[in-house]
Amino acid sequence: LLWDLALRGTRGELLPEIAGPAAYRISPGFDFAGLRLNGSLLAAVGRLQRRTTSLKGLSDWPGFDRERAARLLNALYLQAGLIVSRTHPEASAESWFGARLRG
Repeated sequence: LLWDLALRGTRGELLPEIAGPAAYRISPGFDFAGLRLNGSLLAAVGRLQRRTTSLKGLSDWPGFDRERAARLLNALYLQAGLIVSRTHPEASAESWFGARLRG
């Protein structure tokens, strides 16, 4: 239920707990049984298992925009499948306005 609510509900922004300068990756061994994954969601989950990325980076992947990326990250967080890093280089690589952030 939380998975579907995060992907299709009214909230199109990141949850406050995972918002801000951060990089995201899926937890090793996360169980996807029972979750509806197909198309670009399935591809994104596969990529997030192999590499860490920022919200901006994820929103540039095929089939994604900022809102869809935020929804996926929220859904993964609510399923306890998301690793959030504030110290990974991707966390501060670029701002939404194209300027480099200073750490």
